[in-house]
Amino acid sequence: MKNIVIYGSGGMAREIVELIEDINEVKPTWKIKGYIDDIKGAQQEAINGYQVLGTKKLLKDLAPDTYMVLAIADPSAKEKIHQTIKDYHFNFATLIHPSAKVAKNALVGEGSIIGIDCIISVNVVIGSHVFLNMRSVVGHDTVIQDYASCLVNCIIAGNVVIQEGAFLGSNCVIMEKKRIGQKAKISMGSVVNFDVEDGVVVMSRPSKIMKF
Repeated sequence: MKNIVIYGSGGMAREIVELIEDINEVKPTWKIKGYIDDIKGAQQEAINGYQVLGTKKLLKDLAPDTYMVLAIADPSAKEKIHQTIKDYHFNFATLIHPSAKVAKNALVGEGSIIGIDCIISVNVVIGSHVFLNMRSVVGHDTVIQDYASCLVNCIIAGNVVIQEGAFLGSNCVIMEKKRIGQKAKISMGSVVNFDVEDGVVVMSRPSKIMKF
């Protein structure tokens, strides 16, 4: 069993605990040592059965063979933390839920997380520290670059490029052959049928209250 520490202790961290436990039920692989949290670290509370070990100051005391996973959905925050801690030379765990379907020739980078019931089609390339939450689908020949996050039930068609640090909200749809720019944000439920520039926010028309 390989030791793993989860950076963060919020909702995503608890989902990762569940994912790791599901992996271990199929094949015992990981021993969860606990969480690193720069806010809750001093409290050292237990969350879903595992201890908050401390803040990032504790990293220097961890065994060099410890694996790390970043439980941070916000791409900019995730990148910032990775740049802060990468000099510790930890191995970053790539976690793929047993229910996910990943094509044999798809590539999934270091530190990426593939959630429950995700489908990744042929010739897909997923970079490092990418997060695909449950039931997301990635079509053939699509590229998802480092630090991007795709929340629940995202549908990404074929030949799409999701650039570094992009954020896709739940239930959004990206049509084929489109490009989502660096650090762009796609709001939940949006259908994107055009290329998106770097750093912009794409938002569908908000819901309205109708009186009858």
